[in-house]
Amino acid sequence: MLECKNKSEIPLPFAPFGKKVRVSRLVGGEGMRRRLKDMAIYPGVTVKLLSSFGRGRVVLQVGESRFALGRGIAYRVMVCEDGKG
Repeated sequence: MLECKNKSEIPLPFAPFGKKVRVSRLVGGEGMRRRLKDMAIYPGVTVKLLSSFGRGRVVLQVGESRFALGRGIAYRVMVCEDGKG
């Protein structure tokens, strides 16, 4: 688990749109963590939230790739502000 300096952790769907955030931890079982790791989503990586409206999918950008996560999984990805824009 990575520590968030002077910031609290929030679930991915609550991250500000278009701003880079850092994944601090994944809350869930080994299977979920493995699947997210296959998408390059793991503690320490920087992601950008692109869409999180209503009850639908959460779309995020990891590097040059875009992924859609179900809302239940997205709430298990804890992030903190990266501070790099």
